[in-house]
This record gives sequence, structure tokens and C-alpha cells, in this order.
Amino acid sequence: MEKERFFIKESTYATYTNIIENHLKPVLGKKKINNITNEDLQNFIILKLSTSKKNLEKGLALKTVKDMTVLIKNTLKTATQNKLISFQNFQCKFPSSFSKSHLKTFSVEEQKILFKYLINNQNSKNLGILLCLQTGLRLGEICGLQWQDINLEKSTLTICRTLQKIYIKEKNKSYSKTIISTPKTKTSNRIIPLNIDFINLIKPFQQNKNNYFITNSTNYLKPHCYRYYYQKLLHFLNLPKLKFHSLRHTFATQAVELGIDCKTISEILGHANMNTTLNLYVHPKTEYKHKCLDLIYKKLKNE
Repeated sequence: MEKERFFIKESTYATYTNIIENHLKPVLGKKKINNITNEDLQNFIILKLSTSKKNLEKGLALKTVKDMTVLIKNTLKTATQNKLISFQNFQCKFPSSFSKSHLKTFSVEEQKILFKYLINNQNSKNLGILLCLQTGLRLGEICGLQWQDINLEKSTLTICRTLQKIYIKEKNKSYSKTIISTPKTKTSNRIIPLNIDFINLIKPFQQNKNNYFITNSTNYLKPHCYRYYYQKLLHFLNLPKLKFHSLRHTFATQAVELGIDCKTISEILGHANMNTTLNLYVHPKTEYKHKCLDLIYKKLKNE
């Protein structure tokens, strides 16, 4: 693992080390690598889907466990290539009973309440939340956004960096730090067109192009601090205490309900493909499903 840190992003390395120290070693650490069997891998999957460190009655998310499994299989593959173990065709299944839980989104009325407050109480932090509500930016992306990334003349926004707090857990030490790096994936580097009314709204706030957008200073705001500000705002407005990432889900879902094509939504969100957009972020409400079926029925009836 130590050798790999020079070939992957620092945040990815931090994720891998945490998986190894917190999950793999406690379960598989006492077994020699050449003694790990397909059954061991399958049992690990069931265990992690069933329990977690924080909640023994509720397991980890399916995607999290799949990511862990990929890391295990890649490690075993590398061991095979280095002739540390003989080749084994590891195959594993993921129980269908562990269904994917979708992140909740704000209703239309809740969005209106939030929007109205942000418009009537303008400051850099509030404008950042408003920007996320209308573009689906990730928390790290809005925290890393600088005024130089916004073209007021062309009404566009360029996403080219992300700010995140990472946790490194190694054999003899554990520590955390805030890093500024490139966005999550290659497609996360993107240009997003902005509404002209929003551009006019933010123009008076621009001071120094090197300033961060949500602080309007050369000092950034750490993601967990901005998340705390957002939660306090929801509490003040008596809105559901949804995660910051729900702003992203809300944007994507509403865009689909408004009839915007999935390819456009996918590019605005910075996804590598449209399947990610549809499977993870788009959850049309029942009323819109009714509307869809009503339209189809009426069309068939008229024909």
C-alpha cells in the first residue's frame, strides 16, 4: 500500500488506509494472505452489510462494502502478480435484500422557503448554498470555489478544484488534514452556465479574484464548518435536517421533473456517465409518476 501512494490521489490513499486499518485488519488481519479464501471474502461482505462500528444493528452502505471488496480483490490480484500467492478466481455476491437507500430531497415548498430566505439575507455563505441548490455542486467543490472561477461576462462557473478534510490512519499514527486537490473525477472538471439573475446578484460581492467564494477572503472555510452553518440554517427555518448532499440530489431530481434531458444534468453534475445520474441522484416523486402515466394514457386514448 505504501508504494501505491505515489500513484493515486492523497484523498484516495487516505480512504484506502482507513479501510485497511478499520475494516480489513480487524476481520482478515490474522489470516495469511495465501490462506484467504472466496468464503472469507463472502463472509466479510455479509458482516459489513449487517453491522457497522457506530450501529451494530445497521450495516454499512452497499456501495461502501463494494468499494472495500474491490480493494481486497485488487490487493489479492497484486499478490498474485508478484507470485506471493497462487492464482484464485475470487467471485462474490451481494445479497439483494440489502436495498439501496436514497438520500432524501427537499420538497418544492421547502425549496421555496430556503430560496426566499437566501435571497432576502444575502451574504457569501448564503449565496454558496443558493449556488448549490441551483447547480448541484458538491460540498468540497463549493468550499474550494474561488472568484477567479466565475466568469461574470460569460455567466459561467468553472469547477477545477475541491477542498476536503481527510483522515489518515497508519500503523503508528493517525491524523487529519485539509487538502485542496483536483475534483473527484476527470468529468468533475467542468464548466457550468449560470443564470443571469444570479450573476447580477453576486456581482456586488466580488472583491479579489483570489478570494474564496463562501468567505470572500483568501482564507477558506473547512467543509465540516460550512456543513454546520448549513444545518443551523435549516434548524432556524424549521426545515428537515437533510444532509448537505441532499442539495445535489434535490437539484438533479427537480431537473428531471422539469423535463431537462439526462445528458445535460449528468454534465452539470460532473458524472462520467448518465447511469450514475439516474441510479444515484434522480428520484421523481409519486405525483410526477402519476402525471407521466396520465399523459401516456391520454395520448393512447386520443389515438
